Amino acid sequence: MTMRLWPIVAFAVMMTSTSTLTASTQETSDLDFAFPDASPRMRARELGIVIGHMKPGKWNAITDVPGVKVGHSTVLFGSGPLEVGKGPARTGVTAVLPHGDFVWRENVPAAAWVLNGAGAMTGVHWVNEKGALETPILLTNSWSVGTVFDDFLSWGLSVDKDFYYDGCLPVVAETWDGFLNDIRGRHVLREHVFEALNGATSGPVTEGAVGGGTGMMAYDFKGGIGTASRMIEVADPSYTVGVLVQANFGSRHLLRIDGVPVGREVTELMPERHEPGGSFLAVLATDAPLDHRQLRRLAKRIALGLARTGSTAHHGSGDLVIAFSNGYRITEPGKDTRPALKSGLINDLFEATTEATEEAIINSLCMARTTVGRDGNTAQAIPLDRLQEIMKKYGRLHGAESAIQQKVK
Repeated sequence: MTMRLWPIVAFAVMMTSTSTLTASTQETSDLDFAFPDASPRMRARELGIVIGHMKPGKWNAITDVPGVKVGHSTVLFGSGPLEVGKGPARTGVTAVLPHGDFVWRENVPAAAWVLNGAGAMTGVHWVNEKGALETPILLTNSWSVGTVFDDFLSWGLSVDKDFYYDGCLPVVAETWDGFLNDIRGRHVLREHVFEALNGATSGPVTEGAVGGGTGMMAYDFKGGIGTASRMIEVADPSYTVGVLVQANFGSRHLLRIDGVPVGREVTELMPERHEPGGSFLAVLATDAPLDHRQLRRLAKRIALGLARTGSTAHHGSGDLVIAFSNGYRITEPGKDTRPALKSGLINDLFEATTEATEEAIINSLCMARTTVGRDGNTAQAIPLDRLQEIMKKYGRLHGAESAIQQKVK
């Protein structure tokens, strides 16, 4: 099993006028404060935790769906007491692009679905009315939705002179990061939205405390961005289902990993206070040629993967899902070029969705690092050595000894 060092990407560092440190020294100082434990993090499968029986794609990520790209911009600066508007900031934005062309010119079939509505995802009424997605999908914090919405429009105008003469409704979704972040300071700016969109790539996806997930918590551990994928054969062609989550939900005692009650085994390392509410965002991508109705059915199965980790979608949780297929394009309203997948062949896609969602959430926990934010508030990372021991105790660890030894090295 291979080690995975947690990468630092696209960090924005703010200097105060009274600072005597150089920019590079300030950046190092902020990062050292925010992430006090530099120990490497590992994904679930690298630890020996195998969810389900279906095969993941090459990257085990949403980007295994051909054409899908993901970009992050992480906004991280400051330490110490909260000063609204000045920080500390622990936030960002994550962008998911359905294919390599302008989505507003070549729409993809899509569907949005709400498990519990204590949250916001803009543009989804039109997605469900039209049955198609017209823009990339952007994930951020609760108080930056308006900024990201507006700055996406500026980005669209900057990359396409013919961008939407007749209107555009971007899809922007949020979860709350106010425990770690100066959320009222609204530190996500135009440059960060542009950075996430322009920097989107295929291949491995950075997970944990990055992009929109920088300040998020899950099950009273540090959470954030996670992703996973599954390969399936439905009839003759092979298809891929990929899921990306922004995990910011759950109470510790509910956490289950591959059926193991991990939250009841690790009762320490709790935050200074439990954050009520919290939310969960999921983006599902597939290259299977599904229509709006079929994608809505897949979106609902996200809830099954979420529940497997222990969530009950409580009253204050905004659990929001959007699913799309880039298996074909829609260039004119009411016209497309795809052969519809028969509904009787969709069961494998349901199973793939459930497995990928469960593993994406676990990856968000395993890859997130202990993070210190405003007022010294701390979200502890799930301890990987303890997690392996617990999974081994319940007989749910594969290759445990080699994984532990490599981690120590």
